[in-house]
Amino acid sequence: MQSFQPPAMAAFLVLLFVLPSSVNAQNTGQDDPLLLRNYSLYLEDYRNKNYEAALPPLRWILENAPAFRDDVNFERGVDLYIQLARMEEDPEEQRALLDTALVLLDTAVPTVREHGGEIDEFEWTIKKGTAIFENLDLLPELESEVAAQYQKAWELDPDRIDPYYLEYILADLLQNQGDKAATVEFLDEIEAQRGGEEAIAAMQSKWRGAIFTSPEERYTYLQSELEKDPANVEMIRELFDLAQDLDYRSDATEYGNQLLEVQPTASVYRKLGAMRLEDGDAEGALELMDKALSLSENPNDRRDTYYNMATAEQQLGRLSRARTNFRQALDIDPTFGRALLGIGDLYVTAIANCGSFEREDRAVYWLASDYFQRAKSVDASLAQAADQRVRQYRAYYPDAEAMFFMKWNQGDRYEINKGCYSWINESTTVKAP
Repeated sequence: MQSFQPPAMAAFLVLLFVLPSSVNAQNTGQDDPLLLRNYSLYLEDYRNKNYEAALPPLRWILENAPAFRDDVNFERGVDLYIQLARMEEDPEEQRALLDTALVLLDTAVPTVREHGGEIDEFEWTIKKGTAIFENLDLLPELESEVAAQYQKAWELDPDRIDPYYLEYILADLLQNQGDKAATVEFLDEIEAQRGGEEAIAAMQSKWRGAIFTSPEERYTYLQSELEKDPANVEMIRELFDLAQDLDYRSDATEYGNQLLEVQPTASVYRKLGAMRLEDGDAEGALELMDKALSLSENPNDRRDTYYNMATAEQQLGRLSRARTNFRQALDIDPTFGRALLGIGDLYVTAIANCGSFEREDRAVYWLASDYFQRAKSVDASLAQAADQRVRQYRAYYPDAEAMFFMKWNQGDRYEINKGCYSWINESTTVKAP
């Protein structure tokens, strides 16, 4: 513990008159008239906040009957000197008064005990830490002493200390000292002593989580915590999300399946479905996303799920079903440009699947380009992707010879609804080569 030394002669003079000792203290009886008179005098002035007038009789009590009424006079003495310090303008005198309060905090327990009074060392340890904390504006260099006092109180009686003071110790270890190992060690001590308390359990979760700030650290921490509480749904949910972020595919699948067993939600089905889709299991993805739709009421979530289902159907070569899902996404959100791009891409895929690449096939690129243009008109962020597609496929438009042979004129309506393209059943406009 830090030793408090008076910075100036003024401090020494104040301490000289106030410090009780076994030499100066008298065996004053509890009913001694002088004792009672001094007690009455200082108490009246103290209660009226006339601190300067209260000081001489209080000093007499502390010098001659330090254990009178146990520790109450020491407690008032600490407060009195702090109040006087706050009223003092001279920095040297102010510090002298504060040092006197600190000395009283240090000497109260041994002095009262020596003179037969009752005093709680635990409470006085807390008092000292709190007194410094409440006056840090005047004692900034003693900030570390606050946590040290609360730590001492923990060691004196771990069952009595309020979680507030434990939080202060943890904050000092982690935030001020940056010592993760010491923080974990202290958390382990707390858990071993008082782990069964609800408030302590909540504090444990909060601080252990704060220790591990990177996703990897937090993931490892949560895994160890889940071993202690395997049924903790919130912890499983966070591990599921972290495993996806960290691309721990097998772990994400495992935690996702655990969630589906205990608390199935649209979000989990949707995320697992997206993972299946990325892994090339389109049928499995569709099954999970269909369940997500049955549980989801959020419009944006339903929109995204339809989009993913369309992608899965496209992977399976079911272009008409894919378009149906893209359209359902657009029914929810007409400004969902990604679905419009998706339909355009479907029509390009249809051309490749039909395979003949004749004049009528090339005309389908007109319709695909319509969708690319619509996509960027509703979502400016897609402009680059849409323009790149239009430039790419414009090269495959029917040429001038085909236009002449088919008697197509720019701007005419053209129906795409025959043969291999009968499922499309849409119209477009004839576009120049």
